[in-house]
Amino acid sequence: MAENKASFIDPEDLRPIFKFIGKNWLLMLLFPVIAYIGANLYTHRLPDIFAAKAEILLRSQETYDYQSQIYSNVGYYTLLADVTNQQRVISSYDIISSTLEKLDYQISYYTVGRVKTAPVDHFRNLQIHLERNDPSLYNIPISIRVLNLDEYAVSFEMAGKQITRTYRFGDRVEENEYTFTVNKTDLVNEATIAGLQERDFQIKIHRHDWLVNKYKRAMNIENVEYTSILNIQVEDEVPDRAKKFLDTLSTVYIDYTQKTRVDVNENTQKYIDKQLDELEWIMDSLEYMLQDFRDRNRILDLNKEQNSYFKSLIELDGEKRKLELRLESMNAMEEFIRQGFDEAVLPPSFYMFEEDQLLQQQVNQLFQLKVERTEKLNTYKPENFNIVTLDSLINVVKLSIYKYTTDTRVAVLSKISDVNGQIGRLELKLKEIPKSMRDVLGIDRKLKVNESLYIFLLEKKANTVIARAAILPEASLVEEARVIGVVGPNKERTIYLAVGIGLGLAVLIGFVRLVFFEHIENIREIKQMTRLPVIGGVPNYTEIMSDPIAILSAPRSNVSEAFRAIRTNLQYLLQEEGPKVLLVTSLHPGEGKTFTSTNLASVIAKAGKKVMLLDFDMHKPKVHKTFGLENVAGVSTILIGKTDLASCTIQTQIENLEVITAGPVPPNASELVLSKKVDELLDDLKETHDFIVVDTPPLMLISDSLVLMNKVDTGIFVMNTEKATKQGIRYLEDVLGQNNLTHVSVLLNNIKQKKWKYYYGKYAYRYGYGYGYGYGYGYGYGYGYGGEDGNGNGGYGSEESSEHKRRKKR
Repeated sequence: MAENKASFIDPEDLRPIFKFIGKNWLLMLLFPVIAYIGANLYTHRLPDIFAAKAEILLRSQETYDYQSQIYSNVGYYTLLADVTNQQRVISSYDIISSTLEKLDYQISYYTVGRVKTAPVDHFRNLQIHLERNDPSLYNIPISIRVLNLDEYAVSFEMAGKQITRTYRFGDRVEENEYTFTVNKTDLVNEATIAGLQERDFQIKIHRHDWLVNKYKRAMNIENVEYTSILNIQVEDEVPDRAKKFLDTLSTVYIDYTQKTRVDVNENTQKYIDKQLDELEWIMDSLEYMLQDFRDRNRILDLNKEQNSYFKSLIELDGEKRKLELRLESMNAMEEFIRQGFDEAVLPPSFYMFEEDQLLQQQVNQLFQLKVERTEKLNTYKPENFNIVTLDSLINVVKLSIYKYTTDTRVAVLSKISDVNGQIGRLELKLKEIPKSMRDVLGIDRKLKVNESLYIFLLEKKANTVIARAAILPEASLVEEARVIGVVGPNKERTIYLAVGIGLGLAVLIGFVRLVFFEHIENIREIKQMTRLPVIGGVPNYTEIMSDPIAILSAPRSNVSEAFRAIRTNLQYLLQEEGPKVLLVTSLHPGEGKTFTSTNLASVIAKAGKKVMLLDFDMHKPKVHKTFGLENVAGVSTILIGKTDLASCTIQTQIENLEVITAGPVPPNASELVLSKKVDELLDDLKETHDFIVVDTPPLMLISDSLVLMNKVDTGIFVMNTEKATKQGIRYLEDVLGQNNLTHVSVLLNNIKQKKWKYYYGKYAYRYGYGYGYGYGYGYGYGYGYGGEDGNGNGGYGSEESSEHKRRKKR
């Protein structure tokens, strides 16, 4: 069970998380704290947002049944097709614009404090009457400062320039940018002037369309479930301003629901009045003609039979006149349906079609669709899919009405023809009457027909007037606007969000650092990133500038122990017998290659091996500085044949360690490396030395190390924890792969002390880098480089030191 748990939660799997937190804990602490402080300052400056609420009832049903019948007679069809349409109507640009036109919201007022600027409904001390302003002043803060009882100063910024002007209270100010008047109230007096002088008043002037869009965004309309009640809520920085806006909005909308019904009623009355005026003129003319004819011809009366014919003729004439009026109404209807979508939506009078229910239903449907289209245009553009769909439906209904009226027209014309036939037959019978009497009958007949039609129209007009008096809005106010308190901003959520963003930003920065800028810190990490052999690591050495050879200045330090471990590990890379050539280089300058080459050469020499240290970094040599030597002659002079090997060889203070410095810096250092004399130099040194350590320039700057790599037994790439990255490892592997170089190992330099103690110690014992040969690492292998004795002497090979023997006995 224990083993299963160990395999399920491996500490090594959690180590990257611990490392990530360890490297970024300061960021993850600092960023949220800064975000918390910034969010508190920000939210403190934010004004509170208040909300006001009102409720409107749709389909109020505040009429009697007979009134509904009257509405149908005059062509009214309900406007409130559905609740969704009314929500759009209330939030439409036109309704909100009409509301704001009734309110003086063009100017917003603010009192400026030291930290916070608070909006107010108005200034109690000042009254501002704005007549005109330049468009460039919209939404620009304009400061007003009371100077004394008589004067005030106005300041604002325009086109990057601060403008300040002084005026007197009550004077009409007319400038290029504005025209306004500022009056002081009774609250401005000797007792209050000192306090007002310390206060800053600020205003902002707004465009009308900006205000409309602001309140459109701030308004929320919801339908109370299972009812036709709309809950309207609006948010504003000033509670009284929100309440006044909702009160006015409710009034404007309720008036809107009544307006279309009134327009329909007025349209019908105008049509009836026009017909009545024509009939009155005709009847007046006929009455005058009849009276005049009777007086001139002294006509008395008709007999009973003739009177019967005359009455029948009058009835037929009245029927014919009504048919002609219906034909005229159908002409008006056809003209109405030929109108475009953007023309008036009100149809002609419908009262002529009471007996034709089918036509009346179609006309009502057309009217409903045109009203719905007009309402939706408040929200959508004409090319919107909803408008296009309505246009298609309207065309279909119009076509149906047009076909119906065309067929009906044929029937009406046929009926008029029948009536004309009956009238003709009656007129033949009346021809027996003397001509003078027939003329009287004709005039009287026309008069009675028009009187009958006049009475019919008067009845319709009376119904229309009654309907007008009974028209009520289809919406009513259920709950007047009231302030419901502060609804925003949610300052706690803002603070939590800011802290979360701060923490997320810190994690993001840490992740970016991990991916793109993360440096390798220990041997374990570099082993996980590369397949190249890792021969060891060197801890941070703080005295590198004053005492660069640690094996001499601090023989018992962990740095010296690390080089002894590297010395031991080299034997597994160099298993063949004979002299060995070691090349030490790095990717970047400043990674410690010279420090590594000098100390590695020193520790090998301490093991009793004859060692030659060559400074092949002829571009920027440093080996001579490490040993405090002159650089008069060296590798460069040997390669050009100016000096020989013996004259350039210098014995160092370390026994068995000789040095050949780089010599004077040549102009063609890279060309010298390609010289055949390099091979001759190495061959000569192999005859007299066990190890040759070659210090070369950084690979990413100069390619000398790649040229020399083919001439050595192994190359050691020094990587510093300050510069070693995953990208660097990938680059090194690519370069080595392209040049088919396999005899290469990696050494990690400058491991920080805490990392060294934990990681290096752990892996040293795991892989045998323990104490074993004097002060050297490598105890676990049982053989290798002999460690130095107490005097610093030691053998190279399989001899065991006295310390090693003592440990084996234990």
